[in-house]
Amino acid sequence: MATKTVGRPPLPEITDALLRAAERIMESEGFSKLTVDRLVTEVRTTRPTFYRRYPSIAHVAFDVIKMRFGTGTPVGTGTLRGDLLKLQREDVAMFSSPLLRNNLPGLLESVRTDPDVRDLYRDSFIMPRRANVGDVIAEAAQRGELDASVSHDVELVCDTLLGPVLARAVLPIGQPLDDYLARETVDQALRYLNRTDV
Repeated sequence: MATKTVGRPPLPEITDALLRAAERIMESEGFSKLTVDRLVTEVRTTRPTFYRRYPSIAHVAFDVIKMRFGTGTPVGTGTLRGDLLKLQREDVAMFSSPLLRNNLPGLLESVRTDPDVRDLYRDSFIMPRRANVGDVIAEAAQRGELDASVSHDVELVCDTLLGPVLARAVLPIGQPLDDYLARETVDQALRYLNRTDV
């Protein structure tokens, strides 16, 4: 009777080499130049080896971005404005980096056309970052900075923070991604959070 053989587990050094090569290509040339054939040639491995690790090139690209930027660090400045500003400055720095700016249009197209990539991006990157904002708002209410009896739409706050940054990162409008934008978008979110017309 034949026994079922188990394949060799993926070697972490090959995964690391794929990620490093992908990061270099993404940063210097952009998502359109990132291909499976190019990666496996540079790493001196095979297409099956790549596909044992990643279902598509977009998946490795998202791993590179998550590896570089994470999902946001915990904040604890002691004030709502300080916490939101820390998160927003991190996002402005991320979106203004060559790694994200050179790849965002291609990645967004993958998100649009591939449900698996959409789920990956949403679940492992977007939602944790939005949860950070929700945590900051909840902590501010616990400290008494916000009226706990008022319902705050966390998704609207997240959209208020992300929308202008994303627009400047994607659209060729010539406006900078800078600290002024971080401060102004946070102040806009605070105006909503501190509203009295409820």
